[in-house]
Amino acid sequence: MTAQVLRIVDKVAPGEFFPAVPQNFVLREDGQLPARDLAHRPDVGLYCLDLDQQLAYFVETTPGVDLTTAPFLYLAQYQHARRLFAVSYETLHRIADELPDPARLILVYSVGRCGSTAISHALGAVPGVRGWSEPDVFTQLAVLRHEDPTRDDEYARLLRSCVRLLGHGTATLAVKFRAGGIHLADLFQRVFPDSRGLFLYRHAERWLESMHEGFTPHLPGPEQQQTFLRYVTAQAPLLMPFALRHQRQPTPVEAYLLTWLSAMEACLRYGRDGVPLRPVRYEDLSTDPAATLAAILDHCGLPADGFDAAYGTLAADSQAGTLLSRASRRRAETPALRDEEYARTRAVLAEYPTIGAPDFVVPDFAVPA
Repeated sequence: MTAQVLRIVDKVAPGEFFPAVPQNFVLREDGQLPARDLAHRPDVGLYCLDLDQQLAYFVETTPGVDLTTAPFLYLAQYQHARRLFAVSYETLHRIADELPDPARLILVYSVGRCGSTAISHALGAVPGVRGWSEPDVFTQLAVLRHEDPTRDDEYARLLRSCVRLLGHGTATLAVKFRAGGIHLADLFQRVFPDSRGLFLYRHAERWLESMHEGFTPHLPGPEQQQTFLRYVTAQAPLLMPFALRHQRQPTPVEAYLLTWLSAMEACLRYGRDGVPLRPVRYEDLSTDPAATLAAILDHCGLPADGFDAAYGTLAADSQAGTLLSRASRRRAETPALRDEEYARTRAVLAEYPTIGAPDFVVPDFAVPA
């Protein structure tokens, strides 16, 4: 088994939040190395999948950089990348087949902008836990599944191989996803039936304000729209039905809210189908962080003596150093949403009566009814 070594000539990702794709780099072939070595080097990790070429890419990062503390793994890998390595899916599986499953797997799903990065860091601070915040291989698996939902056996194998590689060398692995990760919750439950799932969410209008403030100033330009939209439509499958129903594209605030609704509806659907998801409201995390965190650790089967280490991370800005940091958002001075934009969001909510209200409370699917 060999891996293609790829020298980085230039880094050309169009923005911080752009998906992890090999096209984020200008690359030149630079020899080969034994593929098995990729699983055993501390400075090498799984970066992305090439959805069209069926290749997996690993990235070599600067020695000594602790990527587990990064707000977003895909971004830190890009920033610290030194070389890339490409292998076929089959080689990826052969590498992973030699590794065990993590003894404990914790899955952090969310609507985004609701404290999930903070919880990811808190879980990762518990002794014996390795936490990854937004490895993009799962974002790409969600895209594959959205585009062709008939190949779940193939996706399940990819999912297991990615988990084994990301969890190699630790007994407990905690993975926090981008918002589209919720669309894999049933597949994770199938492959890892003993995993523990959390679903973080937030009042729809407060979430919308946070999204508008954090993301609107940094949306990609027209030249990146094709790749960006491929990921957005997989994350928010309610976008296309809305466009067909109304015979127009949704406005930006409508598109944001349809993203929130897509994640919320997926959580409800999977929960009712037996996926044991524990909901966590941002409002509870904000008003009573100690009790909320203690309940999270208990649900995840983590020892109570890890509470102090986990709780100590909550005071920090979990997204420091990124465009979503508190300091960056203060500097951006994004114009406030207008009354008519709130009216549009309420009209969208009215089309989905199962949820219907911005303060909808998700049932606890981790506890038998």
